[in-house]
Amino acid sequence: MGKYKKRKDGRYATTVMIGYKADGRPNNVFLSAKTEKELRNKIVELKMKMKTGEAIKTSDTLLRDYADSWMDTYKTSASINTKAMYKNAVEKHIKPELGHLPINKIVRSDVQKLINDNQEHPRTCEIIKMTLVQIFNSAIDDKLLHENVAKKATPPKRHKAEKRALTDLEKEAIKKADFTQTERALVMLLFYFGLRRGEVLALTKSDINLKKKLLIVNKTVVFDVNTPIIKTGAKSDAGNREIPIPDSAAPFFRQFLKSVDTFYLFPGKNTETLSKTQYVKMWNRIVKKMNDTVTTEKEKIIGAQPIGGLTAHIFRHNYCTMLYYSGISQKKAVELMGHSDLKMIMEVYAHLDEKKEAVHEKINSAIAL
Repeated sequence: MGKYKKRKDGRYATTVMIGYKADGRPNNVFLSAKTEKELRNKIVELKMKMKTGEAIKTSDTLLRDYADSWMDTYKTSASINTKAMYKNAVEKHIKPELGHLPINKIVRSDVQKLINDNQEHPRTCEIIKMTLVQIFNSAIDDKLLHENVAKKATPPKRHKAEKRALTDLEKEAIKKADFTQTERALVMLLFYFGLRRGEVLALTKSDINLKKKLLIVNKTVVFDVNTPIIKTGAKSDAGNREIPIPDSAAPFFRQFLKSVDTFYLFPGKNTETLSKTQYVKMWNRIVKKMNDTVTTEKEKIIGAQPIGGLTAHIFRHNYCTMLYYSGISQKKAVELMGHSDLKMIMEVYAHLDEKKEAVHEKINSAIAL
């Protein structure tokens, strides 16, 4: 029989006294491992650190308190979206479930349970693990921990959403939908230029140069919760670009600009440009009007909507697809899409090449003697 007791989660555990607390009580460090051998090695490693003065500090710091300190210390300079991502993980998931525990008492099974409880949302699980790994790494540097128990936690596999272009039905709906002029302008900007959502919302009248037939992209909108923040400069240096305005789009934008009496093309009610809530409401109206146009009577009876999951990013992928079929090179496509490297464009072009090759194979096999 082994020296160390096996727990219900299958791991072996023990405590090692590394000294005494200020009140005279023993200061014990909790250790756990998958096998007894691994546990013995951890004990030896800890004792060596004690001899060299590297042993962890005496601390009953709760995870919720350390997480707050970590956010304030290491994430203050992060971008608005990144900071919001970490804050959401800490406030909505980590603190409610693990925040009451001393940081040096948390074990791998605690982290795994938190991830398992959110397994229906794989991306959330990835963010929870990533956040905890960073928090625990910081605690190790502060000598509050001797190991990072979050590193070996296993999030569920995430199936990335399929990147796709617009369907024929969606294109038909765009043509026929009873959009307001502002709604149609938003859709046309996405369709004809493949812009990111934030790039569209940051456009001003002077960014549409009809004389030179160019659309200028040099700023973007990011949301601080609901408030739009206009950032000069696009997502990256490569994002600052000029995109040709197709002849077929020029008449609409010439007419649209005549109706705009504000600096930004899409002003908010109390903000320079649309807030996140206002944008979402506008987008939902756009999708609803598209569905109203192409939904059959039978679909209306059962409440079905043929157009679902439509996002601004699908328009962006559709633009990249149109560039491919127009014969634009990968290098030029990268410039027009505002990417900093070829990777995304190469993926799209390679996928479309495969589709084209598959068609040729079918023709060759079908049309033969």
